[in-house]
Amino acid sequence: MIFAAPTPQALRHRLKIGVSVGVLMLALTACDPKVALRGNAPLESRLEQITVGQSTKRDVVAAIGTPSTIGTFDDNVWYYMSQRRETWAFYPTEVTENQVLAFHFDESGMLQTIDTYDEEALTEVNLQEKETPTSGRTMSIMEQLFGNLGKFGT
Repeated sequence: MIFAAPTPQALRHRLKIGVSVGVLMLALTACDPKVALRGNAPLESRLEQITVGQSTKRDVVAAIGTPSTIGTFDDNVWYYMSQRRETWAFYPTEVTENQVLAFHFDESGMLQTIDTYDEEALTEVNLQEKETPTSGRTMSIMEQLFGNLGKFGT
């Protein structure tokens, strides 16, 4: 059995199909977002090791690690904060998940309650661009440059 060589038209058709499949595969792989996880997001299996009324601060640290932050005015409140961000190709980064777990301890270090806050419970803090005025004299650039001339002895 003898096979004939493919015609130039058949070769071009195969090349077009191959290039089209390659471009489609590249386009599909670009559809996956870049995911960035930030903070301390404890796993459910780790959280199950913690029992309200029985676990202590030491037990909580052993199960899920050190907290993201401790309460400013009450060091018996520990916060575990996590955030998930996704970036799709050239689009801006989008926060897809925010979670805050608040662990409340009593004075002896025993866990009393665990509160969960999600995006709906969190408020966005807008930073102010304003400057705090300072008292004192404002010096010009020339005063700053020439102000020290003659103050130093030779």
